[in-house]
Amino acid sequence: MYPIFSARRAGCLNANNSLRLSGLLYLQNVLGRMLVGMREDIRRSLKLNRDLGRLLEQALEVDRAIKIGWSRSGDEIPKDGEMGVAPALPKGGRVRILGKLTDVVVPFASGGAFTLVGSADDYFGAWNSGANLIVERGVKNHLGYAMSDGRIIARDGAGDDVGATMSGGLLIVRGDAGKRVGGGMQGGIIIIHGDVAAEPGAGIQGGKIIINGRCPSPGEGVEFSTLSADELMAVNHEIDDASLEVPPDALCLIPAKQTSLRPLPPEAIQHGDWSTIGMVVGEHSDRPLHPHQTIDTMVILGERNIVEGEMEPEPIGLPLPIIPTIDSGKDLKGRHLSMQPCLVRREARSIDLVYIDSENIHEAHVHLPDSGGLVLDLFGLPPLTLPALDGLLVSLRSMVGEGRPFMLVGDVNSVERLHLAAASACVDGVISRVADASGIPAVAALPRTGRSAGSADLHATGIAVGYSLPWSASGNDLAIACAAGGSFVITRPPDEAGTTEKFDSWLEGLHCELRGEMVRLGCDSIDKLGRRNLRALDHETASISGLRLAGYGRPLPHWFAS
Repeated sequence: MYPIFSARRAGCLNANNSLRLSGLLYLQNVLGRMLVGMREDIRRSLKLNRDLGRLLEQALEVDRAIKIGWSRSGDEIPKDGEMGVAPALPKGGRVRILGKLTDVVVPFASGGAFTLVGSADDYFGAWNSGANLIVERGVKNHLGYAMSDGRIIARDGAGDDVGATMSGGLLIVRGDAGKRVGGGMQGGIIIIHGDVAAEPGAGIQGGKIIINGRCPSPGEGVEFSTLSADELMAVNHEIDDASLEVPPDALCLIPAKQTSLRPLPPEAIQHGDWSTIGMVVGEHSDRPLHPHQTIDTMVILGERNIVEGEMEPEPIGLPLPIIPTIDSGKDLKGRHLSMQPCLVRREARSIDLVYIDSENIHEAHVHLPDSGGLVLDLFGLPPLTLPALDGLLVSLRSMVGEGRPFMLVGDVNSVERLHLAAASACVDGVISRVADASGIPAVAALPRTGRSAGSADLHATGIAVGYSLPWSASGNDLAIACAAGGSFVITRPPDEAGTTEKFDSWLEGLHCELRGEMVRLGCDSIDKLGRRNLRALDHETASISGLRLAGYGRPLPHWFAS
């Protein structure tokens, strides 16, 4: 039977390994670090960003540069191991850092200049939209990922996927580069003064890859070209550095007239809902409540145990175990709406969570500062190692505010990986998307999520578990989610709740429905709902979910065997 847990209060968990480790070794590392607060390297990284933000404000007022890694007398004090450093560098900002940094350094930069006198790991300069970035020593994979403008120079080679999915700007590497240079790029120019590895330009749709070195034969959808005299002059004029100029005999890769076939992501499939699950009074439970009795339906997200050096938490309260999702938080007012946090993509209120995915992550620095927290959707982002995810989360935390709730969302078909990532990343909650491309029945999301959460020990570490539903939830759905061990659901309001007044009325109806269920079940708090209150109403649901079959009074035999 799948484990049942009740994670009502959010918290932190720590790990320092990537998913490349075996699951057992990874979990041993996680469990060995439980309840000891945030990892030291994450704390140092967040503190560096706090200090950097304060120094940038002062430096912009007097138009001066910032140097980090040197004492006042000029002695070297290099940084070592910080991640997610200097997110959203603003126009006019000038920063120079000495040290060996790790993942996701200077992401989301919109202007200014940044020089790293040292090395970096993955995603240096990712989502750059106008800054001038330099890394003096080696840099690893995904240099300049998804950049749209600006300039990046790596002076000592780079790893795989240089300039992947970039749409504009200039990216220069002096030294060799790894596999898939310019993979999926749509625009801009990449210049490699060295050799490149296999699959250069894989999936390229636009832009140019100029290679001053050896290059293997490109694959489908890519062809060799040469630069005309005018093009060469224009490129070297843009480079404006004699040591990095492109010679006349350099190779150029461009999209072929017949482009390569691109993968088409499958659509999410909704397979049923939770209408085949019933709620019953548990054995030996209390009698039904009085209709006028006080009932606790509140969920708190973002309460954490902190240690010295961490920022105070800024939790948010859900009056109901639900986070409605809509496009904008503008003008959301009403008896219930004024107190109800929502999940929005833009114009967030101070109580709203901002939904960040591959489509709007480059604008995260615009939407996050005034919000109450964020939810990061991992679907559509490149495959992230746990260190890279740590770096991304540090940078996003620094932009939204360290104390505010932070959650991850992913497909139920990969919920085990999602929960391990959540356990490593010190998040406040993790959300399983019930409908994904696998077509898994909605009722199967409960045992799969429950088993995975139990294996990752999310209950013991206070990480809240949620479900993202493809249908508009009812009060009964909220009760089912809580009884199955979840803390909340994410759902869109029904189509008929299109105005603010109707939206507020829908929330009022959910309040009444959930309270009615609680009165009937004899529970005065959603924390008291449990698996004893759930029944499968047909044989198929019992077979899939492991719930007791109504009339049979117990799970089907094969669940005992497992």
